Order: sequence, then C-alpha cells, then structure tokens
Amino acid sequence: MKNKLYLILLLVFVGQLSFAQKVIVTGVVSDNSGPLPDVSIVVKGTANGTSTDFDGNFSINTNLGKTLVISYL
Repeated sequence: MKNKLYLILLLVFVGQLSFAQKVIVTGVVSDNSGPLPDVSIVVKGTANGTSTDFDGNFSINTNLGKTLVISYL
C-alpha cells in the first residue's frame, strides 16, 4: 500500500516539474507482490482516464499540475 502512495506522489511531482502545458504521465502501479493489472487512473474532475495493462504499466495525457486518482478493487 505504501508503494502505491509513493508512486502517486512521485508521478505528481514529476508531472509538475515539466514545462509544457500538456504532459504524458507514464508509470507502473505495483505493490509488494508485483505489478497490478486493471488499476483505474483518472484525471481528477474529468472523464480522462486509462487503466494499467497486465504488467501494471500506464500512460495518460493531462495538463500540467492536475491530480491523478488511482483506484483498485
């Protein structure tokens, strides 16, 4: 659980360091047992979203400074 929180914070921080208005955020969602498939990633307040692949990888286009909401059932 802590790994996912650190990943989220890292992705938000890296996204804010970019100078362009539009950014592509990529990453891997995982926990102690390995990558997590089918995790939902949505830009907060929008319908813009994606999900992780079998290896936990994702890529999403968003504006600089937006918050990603990551959920997993």
